[in-house]
Amino acid sequence: MSLHRAIIRQGSSIIDKQDIRTLRGHRVVVLSQGPDLALFAHPGVLSRLALWLVEALRDKLPGTTAASSRSKRKSLPFLVACLNEQAGTYIVVGVTAALDFGEVRKK
Repeated sequence: MSLHRAIIRQGSSIIDKQDIRTLRGHRVVVLSQGPDLALFAHPGVLSRLALWLVEALRDKLPGTTAASSRSKRKSLPFLVACLNEQAGTYIVVGVTAALDFGEVRKK
């Protein structure tokens, strides 16, 4: 239960502070400080945070709503990076951000 609370707390903080940067081909969040930084240095926890952010922002980010024109609808990949203070490195996790829940893109 404390893991779920930490994910919600960190995700809400990211959304409130507008820490999500939208670049040309992806969206990026970098975690470099905070009380739960050591917790998010594990890839499983970091991927859960990334999936939570994708779900929470599905209708809030520009270009991801059905009201947008079809040509501008993009499902940009979502990258979350977290500083591992002990090793002095960053761990990076990427997830696909589908426009609709359960959407699958075939090549």
